[in-house]
Amino acid sequence: MKLPVVGKAHEAQAGVAFHWFIYGSSLDRAAFEAWAKEHGYRVPDFASAVPARLDGYRLSFDVRSKFWGGATASLTEAAGQSVEGIALPLPGESRGLVDHKEGAMSGLYRPFPVSVTPLAGGAAVAAVAYRAADDRRLPAEEAPSKTFVQTVVRGGRAFGLSDAYLARLESLAR
Repeated sequence: MKLPVVGKAHEAQAGVAFHWFIYGSSLDRAAFEAWAKEHGYRVPDFASAVPARLDGYRLSFDVRSKFWGGATASLTEAAGQSVEGIALPLPGESRGLVDHKEGAMSGLYRPFPVSVTPLAGGAAVAAVAYRAADDRRLPAEEAPSKTFVQTVVRGGRAFGLSDAYLARLESLAR
C-alpha cells in the first residue's frame, strides 16, 4: 500500500543552498533510494559528496527505532572524538526532503549548524547536521541495532570513510 505524499516537507519553500552532514543510515544509497521512492522524493545527486569529519562529537545510541529494531545514532558532544560522514551540497529546495528524512518533521531530531573537515584535507565546510531532540532520547544508551550499524558501514565504505572509523563501527555490530 503506497501512502499519499503530502505535508510540510513537500510544501517547503526553497531556501538557501546548504551542505547536509550525513553520518547515519542515509549514507547507504540503496536504503536512501528506497526511502525516497516510498515518500515520493527525487534522489539527490551524490556525485559532489565529500567524505568529512565532525570533530568534538561521537555517535550516541540513545534513540530507539522500531524500523531498525534497536537503538540508532545521534550526536553527542565529546572532546577529542569525531564522527565521519559526508558533506552533501544541496539546493535550498532540498531542505524539506532532508528535514523529513532526518525526522525533524516529527520532532525526533533537530538540525544544528556544524563545521566539518574534508577527510582529504582542505578548508572546513559549514553544514547542517541532525541530532536527537533531548526529550526524545532514551535515558541511557543502548546496544545499537546491528542492521543500522551494518547499513552505515556499507554506505561509509562506498563513500570512502576511513578504515579505522569503519572498523570501530563494525565492532559495534558484533
